[in-house]
Amino acid sequence: MGTSTDQEPMIEDSPEASIGPYLKQLREAQGLTVEQVSLRIKYSVPQIEALEQERWDDLPAGAPTRWLVRSYARFLKLDDAAIQSMLESACPESVRIDAAQAHKTRWAAEDMSLYVAPRQRPWGRWLIVIVLLVVIMFYALDQGWIPESWLIFDWLKNLHQ
Repeated sequence: MGTSTDQEPMIEDSPEASIGPYLKQLREAQGLTVEQVSLRIKYSVPQIEALEQERWDDLPAGAPTRWLVRSYARFLKLDDAAIQSMLESACPESVRIDAAQAHKTRWAAEDMSLYVAPRQRPWGRWLIVIVLLVVIMFYALDQGWIPESWLIFDWLKNLHQ
């Protein structure tokens, strides 16, 4: 069964055993407090207590709950696969649903458009900037600030004179 300890009861012998009380029993058998487990596996005390009491509504749905159970099981030196199968049989469907699966169920193909409407661009600002640049250019020509060698069009040369 992998890395099991002597004080660990066999999971296969009790398929109807609930995962929360089972983990709590093993934690207490090893002489650990919830706070010690929390510090070690980096989950909060309320989350661990919710798991041990099987308050599924207080736990996040999907992968985060499976990660919590996996971390807890590894800390107690339990078999990951057996604990995960216990989790699958013990927890409701709302906890078992994966985030990717939830995303697929929320968005159907007919909900997504192939054409995305363009958003409005602030063209008015660009128009003002272009007009100001043209005015500045003609003012610079009128003042003689632009060398005649830069003027490539004849009509600009005529404006310069």
